[in-house]
Amino acid sequence: MFKISLCVLLFSSFLATAAAAETDTLFMSEEVIRMELRADFTEIESDRTGTVKPHEGQLTYFNTDGSEVKLPVVVSVRGHFRKDPANCTFPPLMISFREDDVVNTVFRGQGKLKLVTPCQNDDDLIDEYLVYKLYNRVTDLSLKARLVKVEYYDTAGDSSIYERYSFFLENKKHTAGRNGLVQKDYFLTPFSLNRDNYMKLAIFQYMIGNKDWFVTSRHNIIIMQTDDGDQNPYAVPYDFDFSGFVNASYTYLPQDTKSALTSRRIFRGLCYTEDEFRQVFKFYRALRPEFRAVIKKQEHLSQRSKRYVLNYIGQFYNIIGSRDLFEKEFLAHCETKKNYNIPE
Repeated sequence: MFKISLCVLLFSSFLATAAAAETDTLFMSEEVIRMELRADFTEIESDRTGTVKPHEGQLTYFNTDGSEVKLPVVVSVRGHFRKDPANCTFPPLMISFREDDVVNTVFRGQGKLKLVTPCQNDDDLIDEYLVYKLYNRVTDLSLKARLVKVEYYDTAGDSSIYERYSFFLENKKHTAGRNGLVQKDYFLTPFSLNRDNYMKLAIFQYMIGNKDWFVTSRHNIIIMQTDDGDQNPYAVPYDFDFSGFVNASYTYLPQDTKSALTSRRIFRGLCYTEDEFRQVFKFYRALRPEFRAVIKKQEHLSQRSKRYVLNYIGQFYNIIGSRDLFEKEFLAHCETKKNYNIPE
C-alpha cells in the first residue's frame, strides 16, 4: 500500500511539473519573437469608446530559421487608462488562442494572454517590460513577460499600421499554478498577507517609484493563496507604467512638471521593525548586481533610457544607505492598523 501511495504521489508530482512546463513554453526564452498580427483594427479602434467585441484575427510568428507559424486568434481591446484613445495612440489587447491550434507551437498551453502594446513610444514599453524582469529576480510570485516585435496589419484597410515592440504577460492562473496557489478574490488588508511577500513587494514598488497600486481595492494587485487557505495569501503586482522608473510622458497631468516625479516614490508598506527593514534592504543590496545586469543587457533600450533607469535605481540604494533618508522615506510614511481602521 505504501509503494502504491508513493507511486501515486510521484506521478502526481510528475504531472504537476509537466503541466508547468507545458504552460511555460512561451516564457522560457528571452529571445525577441518577430510576428505579424492581422485583424480588423478599424473596428477594434471603435471598440475603445464603445462596446468591446471579439474579432477574428491571425497571428503569424517567425522562427529563427525563417519558417513561419500561422495561428487563428481572437483579438479584443482591454484595459482602462490605456484603452482610452485620449491617452494612448494604440490600445492594449487580449489575444485568445484555441487549445488545439497551439499544441506544437511556442504558445502551447496558452489560452488568453494580455498583449501589452506601446502607448506612445517603444522606450516606455521596454522600460515596463524591464520592471517585470526585475521583479522576476525578487520572487517567483511574479508575472513573466516575453518581448515581441509585432507588425500590426489592418485587414479592413489592407495596410500595415506599424511595426512596434510589445510584450505578452503570463496568465495569472498560470503564475498561481506554478507556485502551487490559486487566485483568490475577497476583501483583505495588507495585514492579512504573507509578511515577507508584502514587505518585498512594497519596497520594490518604492524602488521603481510606483504608487499606482492598492491591496484593498485590488488596484494592480492579484491575490493568490493555497487552495485550502491554510496559509496567509500573497500579493502579485502588475501594471508599472505609472512608475518613475518608466517615466512615461502620458502619466503626467498637464499642470505637472518633471519635479512631480519625486512624489511617485512613496512607501506604501507597513511599519516593520528596524531589523526587518535591515534584512530586506540587505536582500535588495544583494540583488543590485543582477538588476544592473538585466538593465545593461537590454539591447532594445536606448542608451539614454538605460542611463536614466540605472540612475533611478541608484537613487534607491543611496536612500536605503542613509539613516536620515530611511527615517524620512520609510518610517514617516509606513502604514499602521490605524490607517485601515483596525484595532491595535
